[in-house]
Amino acid sequence: MININLNKLNPLELSVHNKLSNIIKSNENIKILEAADRCDVSSSKVSKLVRKLGFESFKQYKQFFSGEQIISEDKKKSTELERLKNYIENFDSVVIDNFLNIFKQYNKIVLFGLGPSFICMEYFAYKLSLLADKSISVAQSEDYAQRLVDKETLLIVFSVTGKFSSFENLLNTAKFCGAEMLLILEEYNTSLTVEVDNIFYLTNSTQDESLLPFEKTRTVFFIFIEEVMAKLMSEQQKNNL
Repeated sequence: MININLNKLNPLELSVHNKLSNIIKSNENIKILEAADRCDVSSSKVSKLVRKLGFESFKQYKQFFSGEQIISEDKKKSTELERLKNYIENFDSVVIDNFLNIFKQYNKIVLFGLGPSFICMEYFAYKLSLLADKSISVAQSEDYAQRLVDKETLLIVFSVTGKFSSFENLLNTAKFCGAEMLLILEEYNTSLTVEVDNIFYLTNSTQDESLLPFEKTRTVFFIFIEEVMAKLMSEQQKNNL
């Protein structure tokens, strides 16, 4: 990702940039020493300029302004990006079908999440309200969620790790009321202490263990949500034909 912002440049740098970008258009193989000489500045000044503009190097700067495809010199991706890439490449749509098979059985849906997961729940609730003709509520307080559930309820809990809260009181209330509970975990976790009949593990990996639960990303949740919505929208369009 590159963000080119000419407003970052002072008048001298802007003058050098304008001259340099025009030179490159007619000589894409120019070396940095020659380019600096033709602009009456030092090579270090040119190097500083291109990095200030957001490029990795003078080579990448030349690639951009000569119209070539930019090839990043830093191929290393963060561990989290690699994990997400692997998740997308191996995405199994069966999990969406299995989720919707349960979801469609209930007209009252309660979405529960803590911290950043609650924000995901709010987004999910908004999207669902556009397509699903159901009663949809969102909660981040166990007490409030317990008051919402009954035997007609599907309680959906999102948690990255399953460790932020035991959900034990909420689970016991759901069982007592006869509600169905789905626990949707982002990370694969075999050490859960709660007994939930339906658990969806969205990945078979974990994020950086040095991060606390609230510090971890919710990107996989949003991908899951969008795939659910895409399937619901597709089904709705078929029904309208």
